[in-house]
Amino acid sequence: MTSRRELLQIGLTGSLLFLLAPLGRRSSTGARLSKVIFDERFPASVAFAHELSQHGIPVHAITGDVTALWYHDLYHRWRDGDVHLAGMTTKDSLFCLETLARDAGHCVTHRQTLGSGLVSWSIGPGSYRV
Repeated sequence: MTSRRELLQIGLTGSLLFLLAPLGRRSSTGARLSKVIFDERFPASVAFAHELSQHGIPVHAITGDVTALWYHDLYHRWRDGDVHLAGMTTKDSLFCLETLARDAGHCVTHRQTLGSGLVSWSIGPGSYRV
């Protein structure tokens, strides 16, 4: 049975999807959401990724550790150009991604703390704004 807390998280996920939906296609600035990162240990995070994958946005699951994702994918993408990411992970995972993104000239452009230790976020090119 779904707990009240999980229902609230899913509701917050839905509101974040509303904000991120335009990023799945080209915006007036030419930005496109490149990938969604989610922590598969949390039902709300899985629901978030599932919904965005239904809109054709690539998703990538982690279990707290972003090392393989960075080493095999993000390092190369960030080196080659602008990358717009969104995700729902733990604060620790976001901290690692934020640090790595900063080295590539990207920053966290949105951050919202949710229940159960999750944070919804987006990262894009630019200087630190949040």
